[in-house]
Amino acid sequence: MIDIEKIIRSHEHSRLEAKKALGGIPNSVWESYSAFANTEGGIILLGVSEVDSKLVVTGVKEAQKKLKSIWDVLNDRSKISNNVLLEKHLYIQQVSGYEVIVMDVPRADRHDKPVYINNNLFDGTFRRNAEGDYHCSQQEVKAMLRDQSDLPIDSSVIYELSWQDLDSDCISRYRNRFASFKPAHVWNGLDTIEFLSKTGSVRKNENGVFCPTLAGLLMFGTDDIITRILPDYFLDYREKYDDNRWSDRVVSNSGDWSGNIFDFFFKIIDRLTADIKRPFRMRNSIERDDDTAVNVAVREALANSVIHADYYGRQGIVVEKRKNEISFSNPGGCRLSVKEAMEGGISDPRNPTIFKLFSLIEIGERAGSGIFNICSVWNRIEWKIPSLHQYFSPDRTTFILPIELEHEDLSNRVTVNEDSRKKVTVNTPNRVTVNEDSRKKVTVNAPNRVTVNEDSDKKVTVNAAERVTVNEDSGKKVTVNTPNRVTENKDSGKKVTVNTPDRVTENKDSGKKVTVNTPDRVTENKDSGKKVTENTADRVTGNSDNEFTVNQKIIIDNIIKNPQIAAKELSSIIGISERKIKDNIAKLKSKGILDRIGPDKGGYWRVNR
Repeated sequence: MIDIEKIIRSHEHSRLEAKKALGGIPNSVWESYSAFANTEGGIILLGVSEVDSKLVVTGVKEAQKKLKSIWDVLNDRSKISNNVLLEKHLYIQQVSGYEVIVMDVPRADRHDKPVYINNNLFDGTFRRNAEGDYHCSQQEVKAMLRDQSDLPIDSSVIYELSWQDLDSDCISRYRNRFASFKPAHVWNGLDTIEFLSKTGSVRKNENGVFCPTLAGLLMFGTDDIITRILPDYFLDYREKYDDNRWSDRVVSNSGDWSGNIFDFFFKIIDRLTADIKRPFRMRNSIERDDDTAVNVAVREALANSVIHADYYGRQGIVVEKRKNEISFSNPGGCRLSVKEAMEGGISDPRNPTIFKLFSLIEIGERAGSGIFNICSVWNRIEWKIPSLHQYFSPDRTTFILPIELEHEDLSNRVTVNEDSRKKVTVNTPNRVTVNEDSRKKVTVNAPNRVTVNEDSDKKVTVNAAERVTVNEDSGKKVTVNTPNRVTENKDSGKKVTVNTPDRVTENKDSGKKVTVNTPDRVTENKDSGKKVTENTADRVTGNSDNEFTVNQKIIIDNIIKNPQIAAKELSSIIGISERKIKDNIAKLKSKGILDRIGPDKGGYWRVNR
C-alpha cells in the first residue's frame, strides 16, 4: 500500500489525481486512467478533495460498492479499451478514519496502447503532462499504433523505389567498414544486391524485384529520396558554446552530402568527441587505438538516437553540443519506461534492422545495456549522471549527456611547446592550456602574445584578456583581465606578465569573486600570507549566490529536480502566487539562468549553471 498522507504532503501532483467522489464515480476518472496508462502511470485517489489549493482527505461512502463499479467498467470493452490494472492496483485504504479508494495505474505496455475510453480511438485517448490530462492528437495516436506491432517497421518494403535509387558510393563506404572489421566474413564475396539482401536493406516485392526496406533507405538513401517517403525526415547537428551563434552545424538537407543516417553518424562523431576531457588516441573515427570508455559512450548515445527514432514522427533528430552537455533528441517516445531504459537489461529497439546494420560495423553493439553502461562510465569518472526525458505532443525522447571540455568557447588552433614538442589545442576567446611540467591548467582569452616561464625558460604563446593564472607556490587560481604589464612575486622573485585594467579574482576557498581595476598596489593573500603586486582601484567584492532571492533559489532547486514542473505546483511549494512565480522565472530567464525548451505544454526548463 502507498502512503497517501506522504504523497499529499510531497506536492508531487503531476502523477496524482484526486477526486472527491461523494456521489458516484466521476466520468473524469476514466480520462485520468487513460492519461496515466498512456504516459508513465500515476495514482488516482477517490475520497480526496482540493480545499484552498491543498489536498484534504474527505473519504468516500459505500467504498466496496464503488470498488465493484470500477471493476465492472474496467472490464467493459465498450467503456475501456484495455484493463491494465491487477488486484494489487485497486483497493480501499483507511486514512485518518476515512475510506479512500486507490487506483495505482501502471504505464501500459506498448502492445496495449493506446488505452482509450468510450470505444472512441481518436477522441477517447488521453495523456498526462504537467498541466493535467489532455486529448491526444491523431499523430500521437498513430505513433502508439505503430509501436503496437512486433513486426519491425524498418523492415517494411518501400515499393515506390528500386534498390538502384540507393547511393552506391554510400553502400561502398559501408562495405569497406564492414570488411575492415570482418575481413574473413563470407558476405564480403557477395555482389551488391546479395549483400544488401543479407543485411535486410532490400527485399523482393510481389514481382520479384528488389526494393529498399525503410532501414535500407535511411542508411543508404539520399535526402531528396528519403524525404519523398518521409516528409518530416531531418537530421540536425549543432555546436553552440554561447547564446549568440552556432559555431558548427550539419543538416541533412544541405545538398553537399548524402543526408542519410549512416553518413550523418560518421560526419559528426569526431565533432562530438573532439574536445571532451579524456586521455585517448584514435587512428580514425572507429579504429579503437587506446579507445576510452568516454569515447565509446558518446558513440553509443549517438547510435541509440538513430536506432530508436520514429522516422515517421515530427521534428527529426537533433544533436546539440554545448559547453557543458550534449543532448540527443529524436522523434518517438520511449518503448520502455524511463526507469527500465536507465536500468538496462531489456532490449526493445524501434528499428532492429538499423540496429543490426550498425552492429555489423561494431556500433551500438550492446543490446539493452547502452544507457546503463553510459551512466556507469559517467559515475566512474565522477561526472554528473546523464538523464533521459520523454516528451509528448509531439512524441520525443531526449538523452542529456553532461560533459567537461578540455577548453571553453572554441575556435580551434594548435600551439607547440618548443622544448617538449608537445601539441596543445587552444581556442580564443576563453581557452584552457596546460603547463606540461606542473600539469596545472590555465584558461586564457587572448590576442596573441608570448610569455616565458622564468624557471624552465620555455616559451608559451597565449592570448590575454580574461585569463586564469595559477600561483605556483599556493596552487590557487586567479582570473585576470589585462593589457600587458609585469609584476613580481615578492617572495620568490619570479616575474609574471599580466594585463590590467578591470580584472576579476576569485578566492577559491570562500568562492567570492573580486573585481579589481588597477593601478599598482601590493595586496596580501589572507590565507597564505604571501604578498602579490597587482593594480587596483574600484575594488568590488561579492558572493555570486547573492544574485538570487530565496524564492528564486527554491525555484531553481525544484526545476533541477523536475524540469517539467508547472508554475501552479511551484506556487503550492513556495507559498506565493502564480504571478510572482512567473515574475521570478522571467527574471531568471533574463539573467540566462533558465531556458524554456519546447512548448508550454510538453516542454521543460533547463538550468544553465
